[in-house]
Amino acid sequence: MIPTRLHGVIDYAVSAALFGLSTSRALPTPVRRVLATAGAGHVSYSVLTDYEGGAYPALTMREHLALDAAAAAAICGAGLLMRRQPAGARALLIGIGLAELAVVAASSATPVSGPGQDAGPAGPLLGHDEATAADQVGYPPLDTPKPVAEDVFVVDSLLPGMLGAVLPVRMTVIRLPDGSLLLHSPTRFSHPLKQKLEELGPILHLVAPSIAHWQFLEAWQRACPGAITWAAPGLRERSQVRRSGVRLDHDLHEAPPLTWGDAMAMVTVEGGMGFHEVALFHRPTRTLMLTDLAMRLEAPKVPAPLRPLIRMFGTMAPDSMPPPYLRAVVKLRRQEAAEAAWRLLDLQPERVIFAHGRWFERDGAAELRHSLRWLLG
Repeated sequence: MIPTRLHGVIDYAVSAALFGLSTSRALPTPVRRVLATAGAGHVSYSVLTDYEGGAYPALTMREHLALDAAAAAAICGAGLLMRRQPAGARALLIGIGLAELAVVAASSATPVSGPGQDAGPAGPLLGHDEATAADQVGYPPLDTPKPVAEDVFVVDSLLPGMLGAVLPVRMTVIRLPDGSLLLHSPTRFSHPLKQKLEELGPILHLVAPSIAHWQFLEAWQRACPGAITWAAPGLRERSQVRRSGVRLDHDLHEAPPLTWGDAMAMVTVEGGMGFHEVALFHRPTRTLMLTDLAMRLEAPKVPAPLRPLIRMFGTMAPDSMPPPYLRAVVKLRRQEAAEAAWRLLDLQPERVIFAHGRWFERDGAAELRHSLRWLLG
């Protein structure tokens, strides 16, 4: 049985091979198009799978394997139907499809870790030395509230990422007009962190603002039983969420809850495949809170072998775009998403805080406009 971690390695290796073959001038153009389409498809749903090779848990591993099988059948079918193409090129397609079906048949459907699995209350780092990880990829001090503006704090942390890598992740904490705390995209729980936060105010609101930023909710719910959990639209329908047993009290809509007072505004960005990200805006400090719609990874904090790929994806500073698979998902509903993006810019944020990388500490509106150019044109 092929474990899911190894399956992830195979997925990306196969995608790279398909892209490579699609550039070969020895193959007819129609065959190259099939290979390029297959490579793009593999990458797109691999990063959206709840296994070790994924980044966003939009699909289960079983759904991933079903897509693998469908893609393999389509490649085989293309090889059989392209009767005007050379026999060797058709045989290549059929061989690739059959090989992929064999991998699917031999693969496990149960991930051990990954973005859709329970990382536990302390957020283990898959064997990495935490102090080293904090210096290399994170933004220390970790797991402690750091003031940004009046009533606005950030908590930087770490989480397991693709293929066992460690990624920086960030929570934003808002002290509402009634003195209570709102945790936007909660990071891993620890009792010392809870105690430090409670020195700022009681924790009464937990916000899961997107389909990928909810995994640490359960630990915070256990520790803060009086807190209300607010979720992005559609999150409760996700199979991973249903399996986890996490409690989602209310869905967020176009207007912020009355219990948050008048300090907050809210904009929901909607994409395809059920994607929603709810952006919060703290009016008194003009602070915009996102998770994945902007991403600015810094070269010194990215392993050297991955830097060319991250730079090509546009997620390396100064590009600051979300990764290409997320851009593709959002573009499935481009008109609605673009209208929401313009509403974000109309807020004229002074700063923009997001989950991964160096956030925009100043000139927030201009920086956000630059990072959303793929959507706004």
